[in-house]
Amino acid sequence: MSECNRRTFMLGLVAGGSALALSRLSLAEEAKKAVLTEDDAYAKSMGFRLDTTQVDQAKYPKHTLEQKCSGCQLFSGEPGEPLGPCSFFGKRLVPVDGWCRNFKPEGAA
Repeated sequence: MSECNRRTFMLGLVAGGSALALSRLSLAEEAKKAVLTEDDAYAKSMGFRLDTTQVDQAKYPKHTLEQKCSGCQLFSGEPGEPLGPCSFFGKRLVPVDGWCRNFKPEGAA
């Protein structure tokens, strides 16, 4: 049997703790990359739709078809990509043609 001394124990403890901390950071980054769905409770409360043409005009009379996530200040997706992070929804990915009632046109004060 191998002898487990204090040094071996401490090195194992540090290595295990480091691995745990890095895995938690990795999971947090993955959560930010998650695609937002219409079923998400917060998204529902904000009237989020994956497609701006599917917005209920009676419920959101100020909505226009020109209002899309790709034209919102809170959207930071790359040109040509179908999805991009939205700062309003915690950097979760939203489609360029999506919409929510927190739409803020680019360049608006």
